Amino acid sequence: MSLSKTDIEAAKPKDKPYRLADRDGLYLDVRPKSKSWRYRYRFAGKENVHTFGRYPAMSRDEAREALMVVRKMLAQGKNPSQERMLGRIRAAHENAQTFRAIFDEWVASRTWAESTKRNRLAQIEFHVLPHLGPLPMREITPMHVLEILRRAEKPAKSAKGKGRGARIRDVGSPNVARRLRHYVASVFNYAIASGRADTNPAGPLRDVMTPAVKVAHKTPLRPRQVGDFLRGLDTYRGDPKTVMAFRLLWWSMLRPGEVVGAHWNEFDLDAATWTIPRVKMKHKDVELPAHVVPLPRQAVERLTVWKAYTGGIGLLFPHRDKPGQPMIAGSLGKVHGRLGLDFPYSPHATRTTASTYLNETGRRYDIIEKQLDHIDRDPIRRAYNRADYLEERRQMMQQWADMLDEWKAGGKVIPVGLHKSNAAA
Repeated sequence: MSLSKTDIEAAKPKDKPYRLADRDGLYLDVRPKSKSWRYRYRFAGKENVHTFGRYPAMSRDEAREALMVVRKMLAQGKNPSQERMLGRIRAAHENAQTFRAIFDEWVASRTWAESTKRNRLAQIEFHVLPHLGPLPMREITPMHVLEILRRAEKPAKSAKGKGRGARIRDVGSPNVARRLRHYVASVFNYAIASGRADTNPAGPLRDVMTPAVKVAHKTPLRPRQVGDFLRGLDTYRGDPKTVMAFRLLWWSMLRPGEVVGAHWNEFDLDAATWTIPRVKMKHKDVELPAHVVPLPRQAVERLTVWKAYTGGIGLLFPHRDKPGQPMIAGSLGKVHGRLGLDFPYSPHATRTTASTYLNETGRRYDIIEKQLDHIDRDPIRRAYNRADYLEERRQMMQQWADMLDEWKAGGKVIPVGLHKSNAAA
């Protein structure tokens, strides 16, 4: 006797579970909320029950096929329950060996800044994970990786977001491909170190990659251009936060992301200093003290007014829609276009401009680099040179602020050592 499809459909739940026998020991276990295919057997003198699956997800014929596999295991002296458990362990182990699983571990071990992490993950998730993610590490070959990198070398663009903040970004270039090769190689090195890979298929590909396109550093503005920009800020009708953030950018020589993250508890306007915790700086992973920024007179005056305007509590430049978060640094990059100026400029070029002209004044290299928060590449010198140069930097930043005022007024300030031909607008 065996169950027909009509018998199975007609089986209704009762007050207590009951069984309907099919054949060869297979039966349908009927409960108030489910119908399951099961098989009762004895192994090593003990009775066991093996569940195949629920009806209708598993049909009668599928249950019968699964029963044949179980009976074959028993004939070979294997316990089906133990084999199922081992199968789950093997599957979990295999899942832990995939590129995606090890990639997630590798990301967790990184100490990237949040913005850096976001940008790098976007590239990897776009190009790499859809193809390598589900593959076991030991099955990935150099050809797998090379195929992905060749696609990433081709120029391509992708729309990012909709509405406010939407933009088109580059997602393909030789530079992108070379960075991806480095990331994939790093994931494999992590897997090798943890015993889950034997070779690094991305390593040898360095020599077959298209040469990287040299990225030009930001070009410094000329004095006339700086003056035009600063005068443009005076007439800008956009968000006042953006204008004030830009002014502080020029007066501090810091990075845009560091400026927009400014908090009032970091400022001592009486002492004319801004002390930024190391964790908020680019080089947060370096064992260095907080970065102290001497503020010129112009900055203190404007910040005093801004403090009264904002209440002097929390962030100087809070996000419009997300309380407790700073405004987006990328907002500064949109101002140049709205001012209608006839020269290219990015906010980061502010640092380049300041460094260029302050070096021309004859200011000491160490003083300028300290203000820019550049880290000495010589680890020995970095370990021993902990000088702050605060007073020298205070004098330098006041000189820089005065130069900005002169350029804004249309004057031609020619720093010591700077040829007139270079200072001309």
